Amino acid sequence: MNDTAIQYARVPHWGYIILTMVLALLLSVIPLPENVKNYWPDWISLLVFYWVLVLPAHLGVMFGWTNGLLEDIISFSLLGEHAIGKALIGAVVAMTSQNVKRFNFIERMFMIFILQSINIAIISWANLLAFDTPIHSALWQPALTTALAWPLVAFLLDQFDPGLN
Repeated sequence: MNDTAIQYARVPHWGYIILTMVLALLLSVIPLPENVKNYWPDWISLLVFYWVLVLPAHLGVMFGWTNGLLEDIISFSLLGEHAIGKALIGAVVAMTSQNVKRFNFIERMFMIFILQSINIAIISWANLLAFDTPIHSALWQPALTTALAWPLVAFLLDQFDPGLN
């Protein structure tokens, strides 16, 4: 059986996916002190990356866009600013999933860093246009911590995934 057949053969456990995404949404809106908030990983981006990589035949752009839109709603941010970034993450990962699956964890961390940096640039640009909010260097710190959180997130999700056990 080739890789494509395996992708389609794996049935997503929607309850587990929804549970992890709700947890990520909750982690994204926890009230944090400013010095911690500047380093807090983007949990939603990590989970969009993970789930689209694991199930590229079932999840992709709309999965990222939906989760980004939910993040916009619960964080009271400009509608669509997170949705565009998460849709981009979903699209890139879905299109390159066969190659990304061959990456080691350092290469995946670098890809997450690049995608998260683009996501932050989109959000910063939207806020600059809509609210004239200045762009400063502290905005880019979560890109690094999001990438560094990848091995832990991937390990935990793999350990508890009912589809893999």
